[in-house]
Amino acid sequence: MAFAFEEEALPKKLNFYVWRRILKYALRRWKLILLLLLCIIIVTFYDSAFIPLMNKAAIDSVENNLTADFTSFLIPVDIYGIKFSVTYWGYVFILIGGIFLRSIAILFNFFLMNYIAMCIVMDLRSDGYKRIQELSFSYFDRTPSGWLIARLQNDASSIGDLLSHGLTNMIWIAFEIIFTLITMFTVSWQMSLVIFITVPFIMIISPIFELKILKKHRLARSAYSNFVRWLAECIAGAMTIKTLAIENQVEKEAIEVTEDIRKKMFAGRKVNAFFQPSISLLSSLATALVITFGIYVFNANESSYIISISTLVLALGFVSKIYSPLQSFFEIFAEFMSEQASAEKLLNLIDTKPSIEDSDEVIKKYGTLFSPKKENYELIEGHIKFDHVSFSYLPEIEVIHDLNIDVPKGTSLAIVGETGSGKSTLVSLLARFYEPTHGSILIDGKDYRTRSIGWLRTNIGFVQQNPFIFRGSFKDNIAYGKLDATIEEIRKAAMLVDIDSFIMSFKDGYDHLLEDGGNELSTGQKQLISFARAIIRNPRIMILDEATSSVDTETELTIQSAFNMILKGRTSLIIAHRLSTIVNADRILVMKDGVIVEDGNHHSLMRKKGYYHRLYMNQFKELTIDEQISTYEAQIEGMKLDNKI
Repeated sequence: MAFAFEEEALPKKLNFYVWRRILKYALRRWKLILLLLLCIIIVTFYDSAFIPLMNKAAIDSVENNLTADFTSFLIPVDIYGIKFSVTYWGYVFILIGGIFLRSIAILFNFFLMNYIAMCIVMDLRSDGYKRIQELSFSYFDRTPSGWLIARLQNDASSIGDLLSHGLTNMIWIAFEIIFTLITMFTVSWQMSLVIFITVPFIMIISPIFELKILKKHRLARSAYSNFVRWLAECIAGAMTIKTLAIENQVEKEAIEVTEDIRKKMFAGRKVNAFFQPSISLLSSLATALVITFGIYVFNANESSYIISISTLVLALGFVSKIYSPLQSFFEIFAEFMSEQASAEKLLNLIDTKPSIEDSDEVIKKYGTLFSPKKENYELIEGHIKFDHVSFSYLPEIEVIHDLNIDVPKGTSLAIVGETGSGKSTLVSLLARFYEPTHGSILIDGKDYRTRSIGWLRTNIGFVQQNPFIFRGSFKDNIAYGKLDATIEEIRKAAMLVDIDSFIMSFKDGYDHLLEDGGNELSTGQKQLISFARAIIRNPRIMILDEATSSVDTETELTIQSAFNMILKGRTSLIIAHRLSTIVNADRILVMKDGVIVEDGNHHSLMRKKGYYHRLYMNQFKELTIDEQISTYEAQIEGMKLDNKI
C-alpha cells in the first residue's frame, strides 16, 4: 500500500488581498469591534502606562520621605502630562478601582472576541454552503465531498478563530507597545535607547525561526494526515489483509509511517528548542544592559543626569513588555501565513460560479433559488422535446449525439441501454443538472432556459437509484418534497405508494425518528419513501432513474404497482436496468453510445428482434423459473390495471 503524501506549499509572502477580503467578515460587526477596541485600549493603557507611572510615583515619594510616615504625605503623580496628587489611601483606592475596571474590560474583551469569532465562522460557513447549494452537478463530479467538508468545517473554524483571536492579539500588542514606548520615553529616553539596543536582533531572528518552525510543522502535519489515510485504508481492508496474509508487510509499513511522523515532529521541536533560548538570551542581555547602565549612571555623580531607583525598576519591567509582545507578534504572523492556503481555498469555493445560471431576465421574473417569485411560475403541462441535443462532459468527449425526441404530455417514456449508453445523462439534462452543449430542450414549446431552475425543479419529481433518507421522522422525510404539506397530504402520498401501513406499524407512526440514513429500513422501503417524497408535490413530470435496480423481485412488484398509480396522466421518463419493469410503458427508447438505436413499445420492439429483443431475452434467461413466472404475471397484472385506470 502506497503512503506517499503531498507536502503543503508554504507561501512566500502574506497575501494581503486574501486577508482583506476575510477581514470584511469581521467588519460586518463593526460596532462590536469598536467596543472590543475600547476594551483593549483600557487594559493596555492600564498595564503599560497607568500602573507603571503610579508605581514610579509611589516609589519616588517613599524614597524622598524615608523618615516620614508614608500614610501622611501626598504622592505626586504625572501621567502623560496630567498631574495630580493623592494620599496613600487615595492611591490604594485608585489601584483597586483600576483593577476592577481592567477586569471588566478583560471580561468584555474575551466575550466579544469569542462572539465575533463565532459570527465569522457562521458567516463563512453560511456563504460557503449557500454557494454549494447553487453549484451545478458538474462541480461535484470533480470535487470530493471530503474537500468541501474540510473547507466548511476545519478551514472556516480556524480562520474565524485566527481572525478574531489573532487580529485581536495583534491590535493588543500594537497598543501595548505604543503605550510602553510613550511611557518609556516620557520617563527616560536614555534608558529607552539602552533597551532598544537588542530589539533589532529579535526582529531579525524571530521571523526566521517562526518560518522554519511553520515549515517543519506543516511537514509533520502532512505526515500525520498521511498516517490517518493509511490507517483508514488498513481498517477498511482488514479482511483483504488477512486473506492475503500480508500482516508482516503492513507491520513494516506501520513502522515506516510512524517513524516518518516522529522524525518530522522532532525536527520542528528541535528548531523551537533553539528559538526559545535565543529569545531568553536576548531578553536577559537587555536586562543586564539596563542594570549595568543604570548602576553606572546612578554612581556617576559627575554625570549631568541621575537615574532614580524607580526609573531603573520601571526600565527592567519594560524589557519584558517589549520582548514578549514582539515574540507574540511574529508567532501570530506565522499563524496567518499558515492559514493563508486555507483562506484561499475557502474564498475560491465562495467565488466559484455555477456552470448553470439563470439569466438576469429570468431572475427578474422568476427570482432565484433562495428568493423565488412563485407567483410568476406558469403551470406546466408536460410536453417535452429534445431538439438536436448534444452534450459533452469534457470538450473532447461527446456522450449525447444530436438527439431528437418529442414526448407528448402524459406519455410514459422508458429509456434502456447498456451502461454508458447515455440514459442517466439524458434525464440529468432534462432536470437541468447539466445543460446541452448544443441544441435545446423545450418544455411546453419553450426553451427551458427561458424559465428559472427553481420553476423547473418544482415541477419535476426525481426518484434516484439510491434514495437518501434524512435524519428526521417519516413525516419530515416525505414533506421535504413539499415543505408546507399537511399531515393529510403526507399520508395520502404514502398511501399512493403503499407504505402508509408500514409507517403506522411504528409506535410513533409518522413521527418515528429515522437516524443514520434510515439504516433500520430496507432498500425497498427507502425507495417507497422517496416515491412519496416525489409525488407529494404533484409534479407534471416524473423521472425514475433505475429506481428498482437495488431491490428484490418481490419489492420490485410492490414498487411497480405504485408506478402504475403514480405515473398515470403524468409525463414520465423511466430509466430501467430490469427491462421487465417497463414492458407497459407507452414508449421505449433504446440507446447505445449516446444515440437512439430503436424506438417503440415493448411489443413492437420484441417483434423487430433487434437490439432491445436481445437485451430483454438475455435478462429473462438469467431469471429463475419462479422469477420468470412472477415477471410474466406482473406484466399481465400491469395491463389489467392499465385497462381499469
